[in-house]
Amino acid sequence: MTNFDKMHGNGNDFVVVNSIEKNLVLRKSLIKKLSDRNCGIGFDQLITINAPTKDGYDFLVAFYNSDGGEASMCLNGIRAAASYIWKHNFAPKKSLTIKTKNRLVTCEPVKNKIRVHIKISDIYKNDNLYKKISNNISSKFDFVDSGNMHLCIKQNSIKNEDIDMLYKNLARYIKPLGCNLSIYKVSKDNIDIRTYENGVGETLSCGSASLAVASLCIRNKCKVKSSGGALDFIKKNNDTMEMIGPAEFVFSGSFNDQ
Repeated sequence: MTNFDKMHGNGNDFVVVNSIEKNLVLRKSLIKKLSDRNCGIGFDQLITINAPTKDGYDFLVAFYNSDGGEASMCLNGIRAAASYIWKHNFAPKKSLTIKTKNRLVTCEPVKNKIRVHIKISDIYKNDNLYKKISNNISSKFDFVDSGNMHLCIKQNSIKNEDIDMLYKNLARYIKPLGCNLSIYKVSKDNIDIRTYENGVGETLSCGSASLAVASLCIRNKCKVKSSGGALDFIKKNNDTMEMIGPAEFVFSGSFNDQ
């Protein structure tokens, strides 16, 4: 049996497991079964906390989408992972460095929230891909690499957009990249966002999508609001920013990992 904590960051929910002493190898079919909200535990992603394999960071964290596929990054999940590490006394409740599949991030507790120091995201350039998307939508858009790839589409209104259909129409171009889809609206330093995550569907919040649009729009600071809650971003310099947001414990349990 494997013990877990159910957690969430602004409604983006996770099952977090300890893989430090026991190197867990979870089958894709098992992850998919556990993610079922009717017959399983239910979650957007499963997170494993692993011991470091090299110097330079404290923990290695892996993310698995509800379809069983591995994700490169999840910034809501990073906060959940840090909270789990502190809760179970795997490290003192102070600054720690976490390695994901393609990023190093630093987390530290701030009152009842967590501050994440993260690199400002880069715009991904691919002329052929941009041309294909331009032939399908008229809105301004950018591809942004924030640890996960995101297609970020700027709109005047996002409330009534059928994001499932929008993703379906663009999936042949973006799904092979493992690319998520976000639509967002900007009002001064406030950004409203909705995200369809590849391998999951629309989620209540997506931290890497929020980072992506913040990287596009931020002047000094901004607030990115999803249906699950808000994340605050503060620009530190031309290369880095801080993200501040919650990580909440929901319940604990165990599952058969065989």
